[in-house]
Amino acid sequence: MVLETAINGNADALVTFNLRDYGDTPHRFGIELIRPQEALRRIRQ
Repeated sequence: MVLETAINGNADALVTFNLRDYGDTPHRFGIELIRPQEALRRIRQ
């Protein structure tokens, strides 16, 4: 359900600790999977 919402909302990325749960599917829709630490690093830049 989270991935479907991200796809329908044209999200650029999903922030999650559970990268394995999504497999390769998000990349097929142009959605990047990132960990919370990486999201915070990007925000701080």
